[in-house]
Amino acid sequence: MAFTRDPVRMSGILRGSGLTAQCMMTALRVTLAGTRLCKDCQLSIEWISKPLPEGNYSLTFEDKTIQMHYSQGAWKAIAV
Repeated sequence: MAFTRDPVRMSGILRGSGLTAQCMMTALRVTLAGTRLCKDCQLSIEWISKPLPEGNYSLTFEDKTIQMHYSQGAWKAIAV
């Protein structure tokens, strides 16, 4: 089956430790040809509206929510 890969930029909301911040992120959107099935891969947070302390956060974007961990200046998705 064929698929396409497109870089996308989107806004999101980070929530955790009683804090909320807007963010801009990029992802690689992989879509199965001829369908509306897609998956966002290689998520990268590019900008955050305010500094956040290290810890666990939920990232909400386009009606999806994933768990993220922020440590030593880097964001990583938490496997669930």
